[in-house]
Amino acid sequence: MYIIKLLSAAIFATAAFAMDLHRQKVANVWIMAGWIWGWCLQYAAREWDGVLQFFAGSSIPIVCLFPLFYFRMLGAGDIKLLSVLGGILGARAAFHLMFLSFFFGGILSLGLLVSSGTLIVRPRYFADYFRIYVKSRERRPYRQTGEQAENFHFTLPVLLGVFLYIGGIC
Repeated sequence: MYIIKLLSAAIFATAAFAMDLHRQKVANVWIMAGWIWGWCLQYAAREWDGVLQFFAGSSIPIVCLFPLFYFRMLGAGDIKLLSVLGGILGARAAFHLMFLSFFFGGILSLGLLVSSGTLIVRPRYFADYFRIYVKSRERRPYRQTGEQAENFHFTLPVLLGVFLYIGGIC
């Protein structure tokens, strides 16, 4: 059953990444299918204890990453994808996948910022963003619109995290 869970996580993450590249979002029908599949896998593996593991694993990313969604720093589809993967693999894996995803996201961000020459201005942009929020309490998108060098599909770091997790790295 463990192999099926790992393979399922790889399939859901790979398809979500492809979908995100093609359509600029992960379809909710894919997310729902992932939650249903995760629930079924967990139930088949451990019955009602598995269902509890599913709910714990799928809730952790939503609860932990909500502040990033609130400030429009991370998209809902990325959080829902991590929720699906946590539901399939369990609560402990959800923490590992979030860590690995943000690790790879940080590396990709750093590379993009260095290559685009915006590494120096981004910390100021970040500070200005929160200064404006504190003064006005107005939430505005953190991401700059358009094809900015620092805007990338977070489903890629999630996919890389899944592959490392499957490989036993974390």
